[in-house]
Amino acid sequence: MEARHGFRQSRDGVERWLEAEREQLVLWLPVMLGAGITAWFVLPDAGRWIGFMLGGVAVALAGATLGGRFGRAVLIAGLMAAAGCALIWWRAENVAAPVLARPAIATFQGRVVRVEQLPSRELVRLTIAPLGRADLPGKLRVNVAEEDMPAVVARGAVVEMRARLMPPAPPSVPGAYDFARVAWFNGLGATGKGFAPIRVVTPGEPQGADLRARLSKHIQGRVEGSGGGIASALATGDQGAISEADAEAMRRSGLAHLLSVSGLHVTAVTAAAMFVVLRLLSLSPTLALRWRLPWSRRARARWRRSAIHGSRAPRCRRSDRA
Repeated sequence: MEARHGFRQSRDGVERWLEAEREQLVLWLPVMLGAGITAWFVLPDAGRWIGFMLGGVAVALAGATLGGRFGRAVLIAGLMAAAGCALIWWRAENVAAPVLARPAIATFQGRVVRVEQLPSRELVRLTIAPLGRADLPGKLRVNVAEEDMPAVVARGAVVEMRARLMPPAPPSVPGAYDFARVAWFNGLGATGKGFAPIRVVTPGEPQGADLRARLSKHIQGRVEGSGGGIASALATGDQGAISEADAEAMRRSGLAHLLSVSGLHVTAVTAAAMFVVLRLLSLSPTLALRWRLPWSRRARARWRRSAIHGSRAPRCRRSDRA
């Protein structure tokens, strides 16, 4: 009887705490969803993934029998954990693509999906979809020396080339960066190095059609060395021109995140914030009819500068004062 009474008191205390924190409970939904996703990465095989999902469903059923806010919290938590594991499993199967089984040297034709300039390494990185080659994965990433790359190669072009291909590299040590996993979710089946000559079978998009690439090239042409790479990364997010020494220095100093959130990301956030604020201000008849809303000539100029350069607010204010 005493144990039952203590259990009831504990449950009542949890119910009161959950009632007091009811507005914050929704914040646990992404936590439990992330827990299920993490379990998929940690557990080694499909049998254990199924076991984890069944366990989540069992926890949810147990919560359904408890009743009250605590029971509902347990029910939703179990379902969200199971849903997270099922979601990432579905995603992994959805992006599944053939992976090269062993290193090979192949000559093939393929359509260029993406062109990345890596001036700091004197390389050009091509993402290519092979044509008419069932023995090759559907997407390859090939590095080509700058001097071997024809100037007319652009996105959408069909090229013929010879390359040494390898399966995506697994972690060098346990817990290290797993490029093979990243390549899997990006649909890359092989990486390698291309050799000259590279023949352009069909030209791609006109030169300069990619505004981001054109702007990066313009900045790097005006600012020499790795400083130009850092400037273009802050403006467009293109980090290919940053030397490895500078990239390592930024990682050690804790500034590497500035490159990750720069460029178009800042532009998107700025545009969304301005749109929402203007819409909210326009709900007030007084503000809408008697005051000029921030969508003035200066605000539009700021947005255009941010759209091109990814400028942060302090930089925009300095340019306004100038």
